[in-house]
Amino acid sequence: MPNDVEQETPVRLAYIGCWYKNDMYSHNCSNLVDSLRTAGMQVDVVTSNCRCFSSAQNFSIAKDELINTNCSAVAIPHAPREPGKKHGMLKYLAVKVLRLDLILARARGFLYYKRACHADVIHFDQVLEAFGCIPLFIVADLASRFGKRVVVTVHEIDPIQKKHKWLNRMYNKCAEVLVFSDNMKQQVVALGAAAEKIKIIRYGTVIPHLIPADRKQYLYFGGHFIMRGKGYPELLDALALLKSEGMKISLVIYVGYGCNGLEEAKQLAIRKNVADMIQWQDFYTGEELAKVYQRSKACIIPFTGGSARHPLTCAMVNATPVIATRAVDIPEYLGDLGIYIDGSAASIADAISEIESGRKNLSVLGERLRAKALAELDYNKIAQELSAEYSRISGKEQLLQIQPTAVA
Repeated sequence: MPNDVEQETPVRLAYIGCWYKNDMYSHNCSNLVDSLRTAGMQVDVVTSNCRCFSSAQNFSIAKDELINTNCSAVAIPHAPREPGKKHGMLKYLAVKVLRLDLILARARGFLYYKRACHADVIHFDQVLEAFGCIPLFIVADLASRFGKRVVVTVHEIDPIQKKHKWLNRMYNKCAEVLVFSDNMKQQVVALGAAAEKIKIIRYGTVIPHLIPADRKQYLYFGGHFIMRGKGYPELLDALALLKSEGMKISLVIYVGYGCNGLEEAKQLAIRKNVADMIQWQDFYTGEELAKVYQRSKACIIPFTGGSARHPLTCAMVNATPVIATRAVDIPEYLGDLGIYIDGSAASIADAISEIESGRKNLSVLGERLRAKALAELDYNKIAQELSAEYSRISGKEQLLQIQPTAVA
């Protein structure tokens, strides 16, 4: 007797994104991929070497720098848009005169598509450099020619998109454009993308167990460009203000691998006489990431630009209160649960003083942030939502089930 119900095959997804093990973008990419697989999807990861890799200048990849080898890695040199001369005058002139960076970016896009075109849906994590708008443009253009469906998640706007706005037509070749906030949606629409193609999702987080810890320190994330849009000088001035009033705190600063301006930032802390209050660390992952947040009284995010989503979501899920400006995506995630500041040194110092005096009930605030994170930011819930989108986009109808996450 024939089956009345035809068995549907799972959607096969090719996910193009950062797979470097010490980066916040790969942190997001790998956790989301794991959750999509848990949701029943077949996910093939396509990645490449970028600026962070020791093999950035070579046709090779140091495999121990990958999260794991369960991926298809495109080994192609990375040429920075603004080259230095440390790699030799020949390479410097090749970029400056021949625009080797654009040649390699196009080649990377072709290779990405070649590795991904077998899938029902191609997902491109747009960041910068190896995952910037030029490779995305090539992938989206080839996909449109051959009837393939592309979904793009816009983490960052590539500077070249602002200079050459015609490039933003690539978004209209995609089946769907995902962004993490209304703030980012408005930026992408202003560049020329069709608003009806854009869907807002949440930047996810792994849900760790809460372990009782003595919260003694403060935490600050410097990202890849600590001196650009992160409020770092103002933070140092706030520390100097507190120190002048006889209050010394312990501040842990961690950064993305290969952070630009890091040495300048350290020297500035010395000149402002607050280096003794700062502990510098490399990027945290996994259990160590949860531990450092759960040992912190508050996460300080005095950002004026860039993306604050990584420290925001990590703080919320680890029940860590947040001292922050109302810039970029911050208020869309925190709502009324933020300890808001105007970004000045005085406002940062006042917020810390209020915490140190005990006038803020950090425990209750942390619990409310944790509850909000459980409701909105769980990767597994986001993966379930995305799986339904991929199913719709690919034309496949399937019942997707997901196991609930066990939390403390």
